[in-house]
Amino acid sequence: MTSAQVARVLALADRAAAADGVDPLNEEARLSLYRSTARHLLVGQRGHLHGYLNHHPTFATAQLVIDPEHRRAGLGSRLWHQLPVPAGTWAFGDTPASRGFAAAMGMHASRRLKMYVRPLTEVPTPQLPDGLTLRTYTPADAAELLAVNAAAFAEHPEQGQLDATGLADRMAEGWFDPDGLLLGYDADGLAGFHWTKTVDGVGEVYVIAVAPRAQGRGYGKALLDAGMSHLAAKGLPTVSLFVDAADQIAVKMYERAGFGLAREDVYYAPGDEEH
Repeated sequence: MTSAQVARVLALADRAAAADGVDPLNEEARLSLYRSTARHLLVGQRGHLHGYLNHHPTFATAQLVIDPEHRRAGLGSRLWHQLPVPAGTWAFGDTPASRGFAAAMGMHASRRLKMYVRPLTEVPTPQLPDGLTLRTYTPADAAELLAVNAAAFAEHPEQGQLDATGLADRMAEGWFDPDGLLLGYDADGLAGFHWTKTVDGVGEVYVIAVAPRAQGRGYGKALLDAGMSHLAAKGLPTVSLFVDAADQIAVKMYERAGFGLAREDVYYAPGDEEH
């Protein structure tokens, strides 16, 4: 991707977001614009980009964006049929247009991500379980953090594959703040972490991970409250997060903490739904 192509893709995503009320590209897709981790398909004419497809072979997923002024002209199907192998697609906000396209391509809803939002008022004071201490991240913690992340998200198709390069990419972003990455230690080492994020004045529970050996001890709730306290101290009005709908333990923890559902993102998988 040339810098001019990247700029056109980002402008296209902005136009689609303004029309649909949701960003059509997630963080992984945006990072891949500057790296060789994805395949990029573009369609347009005379320097104007009308459609873009981001194909990530590692995850077997694709993200599709069509200019609002050029929809229902077959551009989405044209791009989709150029994929070298079957892939699923994320429908952010699960708009009617996304559902219609998925049905036309023979895909079915396979996963759901819930986006929750909570005001950063009346944030509870963190109550640390006995034996748990918190501190902020340092570069020497990278390997240990990646190990806990891999163990905690072993069944997660995206987060569980975070490696040193992906970690460095995210920490190179302008929003990264080491003070917002809280590590929880017990007698056996790193037990979990809460990585917070702040973009455009909105806080985010970016990642909460608890090592399998330490689950069931209340560490997740303590890390959640500590991260929210950090964001509230920055004067931010709200905090958001994404959680897989199938992770009922995490869903219930967030709902008990006062988070309310804002939207759902749906992953549409290729082929007929299995029964």
